[in-house]
Amino acid sequence: MSPRSKFVGRGVVAAALMTLFPCAAGRAAPRFAALSSWDAAALERARMGAARRLEGAECQKVLSDFTDPEGHSLLANLEPWQQTPSAYLRQALTFLDGSTLGLCRKGTVVLVTSRGQLRVFVCPDGVSASGSRFARIQMENPTLAEAMVIHEMLHTLGLGENPPTTFEITDRVLARCG
Repeated sequence: MSPRSKFVGRGVVAAALMTLFPCAAGRAAPRFAALSSWDAAALERARMGAARRLEGAECQKVLSDFTDPEGHSLLANLEPWQQTPSAYLRQALTFLDGSTLGLCRKGTVVLVTSRGQLRVFVCPDGVSASGSRFARIQMENPTLAEAMVIHEMLHTLGLGENPPTTFEITDRVLARCG
């Protein structure tokens, strides 16, 4: 049993996979590209900053502030990984180009993941060919970019959305970790 199976039922995983990886009968699921060097550098700066923030006791409390739909704290969902929040962020999560995802075509979506999944997708800019919206945010407001990475990490540990709203999640991360 994988660590995430403790808190994500098979039905939820199947639904999430169908949402992220729809494919017609007989066609292979889409392959996701690695990030461009520009986006990878911005993401790595934000991930390392977020990991430093998660080393603090106050920031780690954000994992106890939220629960998954089954009522487990996200901190409890991290336990099977036998990693600190900082190590989990640095080692368990993969960030990929999300340009093929429908959600990334919305002008306001920056990062995308599904509850309990270890992949986080970075949405392209759509305006400029030189990087993602996330890369721009990271350059202009590194603290917000780091909070966004922690926000997505919370989803990978089982946090749903609506409720809480995306803004409530990010505001809580900023309050605890900012």
